[in-house]
Amino acid sequence: MTAPLTARLRHRMADRVRFALDFPLPPRDRLEALATALTGTKGVLEVEIRPLSGSLIIRHAGDYDAILAALSKAGLAVEAAEQAPAPAGPIDPIQETLNRLSSADAVLQRWSGGRADIWSAGFSFLVTAGLVQLARGRVAGPALTLFGQAATLVMARPLRRFLG
Repeated sequence: MTAPLTARLRHRMADRVRFALDFPLPPRDRLEALATALTGTKGVLEVEIRPLSGSLIIRHAGDYDAILAALSKAGLAVEAAEQAPAPAGPIDPIQETLNRLSSADAVLQRWSGGRADIWSAGFSFLVTAGLVQLARGRVAGPALTLFGQAATLVMARPLRRFLG
């Protein structure tokens, strides 16, 4: 009898689960036999094996524990769910952007010896880009827009405390 294949839980949703098979992967016929055995299981809708990435994707309409039992019966040993990576929580894009801006500001200040910050660098970039557009004769659209954005940075100067 052949040794069971081993895998780790990589991703789990209500109707879909993905496992990463341990390398080296067995021959393709053994993977196809595993898929066939799982497809006949109650609640399993579809089994997809991706040999290049070593993934096993199961779409199901049943209980996850029943799917695990079917995997074990079919010859696949799965590491405990506690060892799988925890699902990521919701992302706050505003806070994430502020964190990245704060980091960039700290790097710029360190690099310039405290003579420049992200606000002054942004202002300088916008004014320079506006002058380039002005030199190209693009006054009405690009140049005025860039100068307007630079002016917005100047007017927002009192609001810079969120970065500090």
